[in-house]
Amino acid sequence: MNKTDFARKLADVTGIPTSKAIETINAMLCILSNTMKEKETIQFIGFGTFEVKITPERKARNPRTMDEIIIPQRHRVIFRPSKTLLSDLNGNDI
Repeated sequence: MNKTDFARKLADVTGIPTSKAIETINAMLCILSNTMKEKETIQFIGFGTFEVKITPERKARNPRTMDEIIIPQRHRVIFRPSKTLLSDLNGNDI
């Protein structure tokens, strides 16, 4: 499912026009991105948590040349699904 498909489903469920659904999704994604840029955790009760983690700088080796390189520190996004979501996906009752 892509953003347009999601917007169509959102429009069907909420009864708003598809163009408004796309605007809403774009606004939500902008807010999520900006919040994660500030290294804040985003939690949706019953769905899951988005968290920004820092992967520290580390040494690695090119297996072909055996040269040692430094992989720089970077930020990555971790998603942890809620127990409710996992239960729904697996067909279990909580």
